[in-house]
Amino acid sequence: MRIGLEILLLLTLFLIYRQDIKDRRVTLGLFVLGILLGGMLHFLHQNTYVFLTGLIINSTLILIIISVLYGYTKIRLKTGLDKVIGSGDILFFILLGVSFPVVSFVVLFVLSLIFSLLISIIFKKRFDRKAIPLAGLQSLFLGLSLIGNRIIPSLELFAL
Repeated sequence: MRIGLEILLLLTLFLIYRQDIKDRRVTLGLFVLGILLGGMLHFLHQNTYVFLTGLIINSTLILIIISVLYGYTKIRLKTGLDKVIGSGDILFFILLGVSFPVVSFVVLFVLSLIFSLLISIIFKKRFDRKAIPLAGLQSLFLGLSLIGNRIIPSLELFAL
Protein backbone atom coordinates (compact mmCIF):
# COMPACT_ATOMS: atom_id res chain seq x y z
CA MET A 1 0.00 0.00 0.00
CA ARG A 2 2.83 2.39 0.88
CA ILE A 3 4.53 1.90 -2.48
CA GLY A 4 1.25 2.63 -4.28
CA LEU A 5 0.75 5.81 -2.26
CA GLU A 6 4.34 6.87 -2.93
CA ILE A 7 3.89 6.35 -6.67
CA LEU A 8 0.66 8.37 -6.63
CA LEU A 9 2.37 11.12 -4.63
CA LEU A 10 5.30 11.16 -7.07
CA LEU A 11 2.85 11.48 -9.98
CA THR A 12 1.06 14.31 -8.19
CA LEU A 13 4.36 16.08 -7.49
CA PHE A 14 5.36 15.72 -11.13
CA LEU A 15 2.05 17.25 -12.25
CA ILE A 16 2.47 20.14 -9.79
CA TYR A 17 5.98 20.69 -11.15
CA ARG A 18 4.83 20.54 -14.77
CA GLN A 19 1.87 22.86 -14.31
CA ASP A 20 3.82 25.42 -12.29
CA ILE A 21 6.75 25.52 -14.72
CA LYS A 22 4.60 25.49 -17.86
CA ASP A 23 1.46 27.44 -16.96
CA ARG A 24 2.50 29.17 -13.74
CA ARG A 25 -0.78 27.91 -12.28
CA VAL A 26 -1.47 24.67 -10.46
CA THR A 27 -4.88 23.08 -10.13
CA LEU A 28 -6.16 23.20 -6.54
CA GLY A 29 -7.10 19.53 -6.78
CA LEU A 30 -3.45 18.55 -7.18
CA PHE A 31 -2.53 20.25 -3.92
CA VAL A 32 -5.48 18.63 -2.14
CA LEU A 33 -4.52 15.23 -3.56
CA GLY A 34 -0.88 15.77 -2.57
CA ILE A 35 -1.87 16.78 0.96
CA LEU A 36 -4.09 13.69 1.32
CA LEU A 37 -1.50 11.28 -0.10
CA GLY A 38 1.36 12.80 1.90
CA GLY A 39 -0.74 12.79 5.05
CA MET A 40 -1.67 9.13 4.57
CA LEU A 41 1.96 8.17 4.03
CA HIS A 42 3.03 10.09 7.12
CA PHE A 43 0.23 8.50 9.16
CA LEU A 44 1.17 4.99 8.01
CA HIS A 45 4.73 5.51 9.27
CA GLN A 46 3.79 6.94 12.71
CA ASN A 47 1.52 6.19 15.61
CA THR A 48 -1.45 8.53 15.96
CA TYR A 49 0.03 10.60 18.81
CA VAL A 50 3.31 11.27 17.00
CA PHE A 51 1.43 12.03 13.76
CA LEU A 52 -0.92 14.55 15.40
CA THR A 53 1.88 16.16 17.41
CA GLY A 54 3.92 16.53 14.23
CA LEU A 55 0.98 18.11 12.42
CA ILE A 56 0.52 20.67 15.18
CA ILE A 57 4.22 21.57 15.32
CA ASN A 58 4.57 21.73 11.52
CA SER A 59 1.40 23.84 11.22
CA THR A 60 2.74 26.22 13.85
CA LEU A 61 6.05 26.53 11.99
CA ILE A 62 4.23 27.25 8.72
CA LEU A 63 2.09 29.92 10.42
CA ILE A 64 5.20 31.53 11.89
CA ILE A 65 6.93 31.55 8.49
CA ILE A 66 3.90 33.05 6.76
CA SER A 67 3.44 35.61 9.54
CA VAL A 68 7.07 36.73 9.33
CA LEU A 69 6.81 36.91 5.54
CA TYR A 70 3.58 38.91 5.85
CA GLY A 71 5.20 41.35 8.29
CA TYR A 72 8.27 41.70 6.09
CA THR A 73 6.21 42.43 2.98
CA LYS A 74 4.07 45.00 4.80
CA ILE A 75 6.84 46.81 6.67
CA ARG A 76 9.90 46.47 4.48
CA LEU A 77 8.53 45.99 0.96
CA LYS A 78 5.35 48.04 1.50
CA THR A 79 3.28 45.58 -0.52
CA GLY A 80 0.85 42.74 0.04
CA LEU A 81 1.78 39.14 0.70
CA ASP A 82 0.03 38.10 -2.52
CA LYS A 83 2.58 40.12 -4.51
CA VAL A 84 5.47 38.14 -3.02
CA ILE A 85 4.21 34.56 -2.74
CA GLY A 86 1.45 32.67 -4.49
CA SER A 87 -1.33 30.73 -2.84
CA GLY A 88 0.01 27.58 -4.49
CA ASP A 89 3.33 28.09 -2.75
CA ILE A 90 1.58 28.30 0.62
CA LEU A 91 -0.45 25.19 -0.22
CA PHE A 92 2.79 23.40 -1.02
CA PHE A 93 4.16 24.41 2.40
CA ILE A 94 1.07 22.74 3.89
CA LEU A 95 1.64 19.65 1.73
CA LEU A 96 5.17 19.37 3.11
CA GLY A 97 4.01 19.96 6.68
CA VAL A 98 1.35 17.27 6.52
CA SER A 99 3.59 14.75 4.78
CA PHE A 100 6.54 14.49 7.14
CA PRO A 101 7.58 14.38 10.79
CA VAL A 102 8.94 17.63 12.23
CA VAL A 103 12.68 17.13 11.64
CA SER A 104 12.19 15.84 8.10
CA PHE A 105 9.77 18.68 7.37
CA VAL A 106 12.23 21.35 8.51
CA VAL A 107 15.16 19.78 6.63
CA LEU A 108 13.15 19.22 3.43
CA PHE A 109 11.60 22.69 3.63
CA VAL A 110 14.95 24.46 3.98
CA LEU A 111 16.73 22.31 1.41
CA SER A 112 13.87 22.70 -1.08
CA LEU A 113 14.08 26.49 -0.74
CA ILE A 114 17.84 26.40 -1.30
CA PHE A 115 17.33 24.05 -4.28
CA SER A 116 14.68 26.41 -5.72
CA LEU A 117 16.97 29.40 -5.29
CA LEU A 118 19.89 27.66 -7.00
CA ILE A 119 17.76 26.43 -9.90
CA SER A 120 16.23 29.88 -10.35
CA ILE A 121 19.70 31.44 -10.46
CA ILE A 122 21.02 28.86 -12.92
CA PHE A 123 17.99 29.05 -15.22
CA LYS A 124 17.17 32.73 -14.66
CA LYS A 125 16.77 33.50 -18.35
CA ARG A 126 14.36 30.60 -18.88
CA PHE A 127 11.81 31.98 -16.45
CA ASP A 128 9.71 34.49 -18.37
CA ARG A 129 8.79 36.46 -15.26
CA LYS A 130 10.65 37.70 -12.23
CA ALA A 131 8.73 35.27 -10.04
CA ILE A 132 10.17 31.87 -9.22
CA PRO A 133 7.87 28.85 -9.74
CA LEU A 134 8.47 27.93 -6.10
CA ALA A 135 5.82 25.22 -5.68
CA GLY A 136 7.00 23.53 -8.87
CA LEU A 137 10.66 23.58 -7.92
CA GLN A 138 9.94 22.44 -4.37
CA SER A 139 7.78 19.69 -5.84
CA LEU A 140 10.66 18.56 -8.03
CA PHE A 141 12.98 18.53 -5.02
CA LEU A 142 10.48 16.58 -2.91
CA GLY A 143 9.99 14.03 -5.69
CA LEU A 144 13.75 13.55 -6.00
CA SER A 145 13.98 13.23 -2.21
CA LEU A 146 11.30 10.53 -2.15
CA ILE A 147 13.08 8.63 -4.92
CA GLY A 148 16.34 9.02 -2.98
CA ASN A 149 14.60 7.71 0.13
CA ARG A 150 13.66 4.56 -1.80
CA ILE A 151 17.13 4.10 -3.29
CA ILE A 152 18.95 4.81 -0.01
CA PRO A 153 16.63 3.36 2.65
CA SER A 154 18.88 4.57 5.49
CA LEU A 155 17.61 8.12 4.87
CA GLU A 156 14.29 7.28 6.56
CA LEU A 157 12.44 10.52 5.80
CA PHE A 158 9.38 9.33 7.70
CA ALA A 159 11.25 8.26 10.84
CA LEU A 160 12.83 11.57 11.84
